[in-house]
Amino acid sequence: MSSFSIWERGSNVRHPYEKYIRLEFITIVLVVILALFAIIQSYLLFIFLGLYLLAISYILTALIEFHTYRTQVAMKHALRAALLFVLATYLIFTM
Repeated sequence: MSSFSIWERGSNVRHPYEKYIRLEFITIVLVVILALFAIIQSYLLFIFLGLYLLAISYILTALIEFHTYRTQVAMKHALRAALLFVLATYLIFTM
């Protein structure tokens, strides 16, 4: 038995909100990719998909903040996500 066995056991501990953080990062990367593709190809559909992904990213940020007991910041992010969702939906139906 090695003298470092106590420390090796704790090395597999993950952050409790790691799934939310990874999903948030993935959505932000997808937004950047969609935005570049939409600018190059001039597709409005990808712009709207990017806006919806950005709203999802704000929702995930709000969930992380809510679970870390920062409810005021979480409510701000949730409100931003709701406004972005409503704006994107309005723009889709008016075009």
